[in-house]
Amino acid sequence: MKICSGILFLFILNVGYCQEVFDKTNEVYEAFLGRITDKDTLIKNRTKYYKCSEDLSGRIEFYYQNEGLRLMTHIYKQGFGNETFLENYFIENDTLRIKTSVSEEMYMNTLYKESSQGISSTSVEKVVEVTEQRMFFEKNNSKVCFERKHGEKLSEWDQEYFSTLPFGKSNCIEDAEEIRYKYRLLRKAEKKLVNYSNRKRRCIFHIW
Repeated sequence: MKICSGILFLFILNVGYCQEVFDKTNEVYEAFLGRITDKDTLIKNRTKYYKCSEDLSGRIEFYYQNEGLRLMTHIYKQGFGNETFLENYFIENDTLRIKTSVSEEMYMNTLYKESSQGISSTSVEKVVEVTEQRMFFEKNNSKVCFERKHGEKLSEWDQEYFSTLPFGKSNCIEDAEEIRYKYRLLRKAEKKLVNYSNRKRRCIFHIW
């Protein structure tokens, strides 16, 4: 029993430590996003575009401070439905620390009502459920994921409220090796993908 209690204590201690380290890095990340929103002149950015086919194209925003890359925002369209995806890669000391992904799910909610006269009616409302997951890469190269989620009627969605929701530890919805591969690809695009207004946009997979 004492051995099991000791293992449980170490597990709880480790989870708490991971959350604490994540929270500190996440605060720095949030502050940097706020500086971008406020158009901090000490942060410089470059934009690069690519197009591989009618079903895959995107834009990469690179944000620099003191000539060091701090953030990559990757916005791309993929698939026949032209769905748009957004990813953020937060960097400290030239190392990936946080990868953010945001997904939205829309669905219709049917409401049934009955008046005092016994007359029934139905109405339909559009509901949005947003999930934001942040994959945190620790200094020993291990990873842990944190998530926040909220659903609300689309007409009443409050982004400011969503931004105040805390992150809790969760299962990772993406593969860490796939994230590292995409990170390396975007870093290669930073140096080798050249955009000219009078030229056809290159494919991000053809820049080696």
